[in-house]
Amino acid sequence: MRHAHFQELSTGQGKRERTRSALLDAAVSVVAEKGMDGAKITDITTAAGMANGTFYNHFNDKDEILRTAAYGIAFEVSRQIDAEMDEIEDAAARVVTATSRFIAILAAAPDWAAVLLDGADHLPEVRKDLYKYLRGDIERGVAQGKFDVEVDIFLLDQVVALVAVAVRARLRGKPDPSLASRVCESILRLLGMSPARARKASSRSVPPL
Repeated sequence: MRHAHFQELSTGQGKRERTRSALLDAAVSVVAEKGMDGAKITDITTAAGMANGTFYNHFNDKDEILRTAAYGIAFEVSRQIDAEMDEIEDAAARVVTATSRFIAILAAAPDWAAVLLDGADHLPEVRKDLYKYLRGDIERGVAQGKFDVEVDIFLLDQVVALVAVAVRARLRGKPDPSLASRVCESILRLLGMSPARARKASSRSVPPL
């Protein structure tokens, strides 16, 4: 787990920013334990070792801190994935790489997984931003003639649901070396690739984190 992610980012900054970061890390820990619906401001301030009044010096309400935490984690996950995707032009390879990396990163950080998966369910603006990157790769695949689908919210919901199932499976049980490739194959078939082409594309080796 990466409980001090935001505090690490605020190293060397002023007290206000360090306090804000400690609250964000506490929010991540609370969501990992209780979920977004179950998390309360008092839970967050208790986890951070601060008074409730301190919370309101930095955030207006629970939704704001959870949204900020989700965006911060999404940015870091995207940064890690983008570093490997930079030179990949083939849309199928991009989907396989992004999916495999996303599963691996969240499986290694259950607290991040809780915030992003809950965020996609409870915070529409977070879900919209996450879908933006996915939509771009699918539309690239349609333009390349690799995918044969209508890119709409229903399709994006299906893809994200498959990824979420894979992440939760990794968090619940022992690592399954074939899980990422099987999920990628299912996604590529959903996007209109033939079973044979989807299986071949999903077998692309993506080194684990």
